[in-house]
Amino acid sequence: MIAGRLLTTTWSTALALILAGCVSERVDRRSSRFILPDPASREASNTGDRGARFRWNSLGLVEYDDFTIPLLSPDGTWLVSRSGAPPGWEEVLAEPGSTPIPTATFTIHEVDDSSGLRTHKQVRGPWLLGRNADEQGFLVEEPLQGGARRIGRVDWRSGDVTWLVDDGDVAAFADIGPGGDLAYSRRGLDDRAFELVLRRGDGSGTWVVPSRWERSWIDPVLAPDGRTLFALCRGDGTVEMAWTRTTDESRFRDGISTHPISIRTTPRRVHAMLAPQVGTASPPGSRARIVFLHPDLGRLVEWSPENDLARPFPEGTINATMLDDDSAIAATRSGIELVRLSDGIGRPPSSLNLAEETAIPRRIGETEGSSRFILLRPNAGRYEVMIGELPEESEEAS
Repeated sequence: MIAGRLLTTTWSTALALILAGCVSERVDRRSSRFILPDPASREASNTGDRGARFRWNSLGLVEYDDFTIPLLSPDGTWLVSRSGAPPGWEEVLAEPGSTPIPTATFTIHEVDDSSGLRTHKQVRGPWLLGRNADEQGFLVEEPLQGGARRIGRVDWRSGDVTWLVDDGDVAAFADIGPGGDLAYSRRGLDDRAFELVLRRGDGSGTWVVPSRWERSWIDPVLAPDGRTLFALCRGDGTVEMAWTRTTDESRFRDGISTHPISIRTTPRRVHAMLAPQVGTASPPGSRARIVFLHPDLGRLVEWSPENDLARPFPEGTINATMLDDDSAIAATRSGIELVRLSDGIGRPPSSLNLAEETAIPRRIGETEGSSRFILLRPNAGRYEVMIGELPEESEEAS
């Protein structure tokens, strides 16, 4: 067990962001508001104006394939890791020509912050680990012989897989949301572009936003409000951020709005926009929002259609989990930081260094304001799993 320690540092400033944002038929195309730097701002000196008690316990080690980030159940009681040979890029991107992959091992762990990690079950299959999990299980995707691809869910307790989408097409990049809604991308075997599909968890129907002009709708993210969906729109060297409501079919299909992000990107860079945030890309809060890695800026940003304002994380931030509307635990190239995002145009984000070694943070629980989180520290084909905790304000004040 690793004991926590007291780390005190100063507030720092960051550079600014320019976010704009997808083109499709019958979509509203707009540009987001900018957050610009204050030219007079300077990096704060080490005045010790704020300290933080950051505690963490090491729970154990899990094997992984040197590529795939483990998934957590929404309540943080289960964790699944994928080990074996990593998937190839054709399979990761669900490109034409992808083939079945070697069988991998999926190890389901029970997470307990007092007794550590306990291996519950190992399941083997020729699958990629999916992009999210719910209280029932975690998503997997299987490339099939002939080019098709199907989406399944593996039960946390039994390890049994149920195939949710298996229709002979290429079904990929699935996300599962509140009430069992399933959003994913789909294309025919001979098509290159993906359409966007939402299958309602209440059985009321399946809604589709078709592809237009060889642009693909990929990597959908269902917000925890149960009313909002985000997705990326990828073209030839371009990528745009899209969002729509899931309240009815017409609003979902015809009311989708898009925002240009980059005109000089690649499929792998587009994949990297949301891949580090699997399971946490749309955190709880007072408004629907999405956190993604901006391909041109090389840092995370948070964007919400509610205020059409993009807020950058400090320079060098590569992964984060939101604790509330404005605060996050962030992984940077140099360590772990407590970040507070800007509350207005012209103000930079502030950050407080918590640890000098970096790790991937994941929130515990689906409610806003939790002070506990999981940390995943990669090391030579294994993740060290830790539980971190920040003190409550009353405790910090004492």
